[in-house]
Amino acid sequence: MTKQKRLMNSVGEIFIVAVIILVLVILLLPEDQVVDNSSNRERFRNQLRLVGLACHEYQSEYGCLPPVVISDERGRPIHSWRAMLLPWLESQGRTQPPAYVYTFNEPWFSPANRQAALDNANLYTMLVSTDDREVVQKSKLAAVIGAQTYWSPSGECRRLPLEANQDERHILLLEIPNLYGAWSQPNDVTLDVVLTLSKNQQFEPDGAHVLYDDGSVTWFAPEALTEANLRRLLCPFDTTK
Repeated sequence: MTKQKRLMNSVGEIFIVAVIILVLVILLLPEDQVVDNSSNRERFRNQLRLVGLACHEYQSEYGCLPPVVISDERGRPIHSWRAMLLPWLESQGRTQPPAYVYTFNEPWFSPANRQAALDNANLYTMLVSTDDREVVQKSKLAAVIGAQTYWSPSGECRRLPLEANQDERHILLLEIPNLYGAWSQPNDVTLDVVLTLSKNQQFEPDGAHVLYDDGSVTWFAPEALTEANLRRLLCPFDTTK
């Protein structure tokens, strides 16, 4: 047997072993866990579409996107953009229950608003079931803050394009792994943090869902979430392009 044939046989054997291991892993997973996580992902994608509609409707009324955070007179963050979109998520019967009990005259960390976040734990959040069937938070939908992104660090009014152009669309919101805390908490990420996550391969192995500025939703594999690709897609106001 030639060296080339031996090499091909070795590669074939490795491939067969890998397939067998993959099948065994799938078979060993509890069926209800697989179903639960599949439904969790579908729920998250559907929610992203509604968030996209809410962003466009907010802009229709106020002329721009909501600020990434609202602070009080002492500079304390009291409301996130996620809370600011709630009235538009509630519209047209999009939510179950039909209304979120969130009080805007109290900060996000008030007892009432903490309870509202607990009562709607899967809002803006990707939940997964573990091997012991515990439901845990995997990731959260986040604004990426930057001078060239849709979310200005200074609170500058940023607008979505009025006409959709698939060739020039940009990421409006990004699923960030291991971003914990209540959805109402104003804890988003900067562009530098996202690029560091990419550099350190923190989007592996699950990749990330993205909401584009035209309202469409897609999933990016880890290998597509490179620093260069993220910088290009997250920066619609980059004047150096």
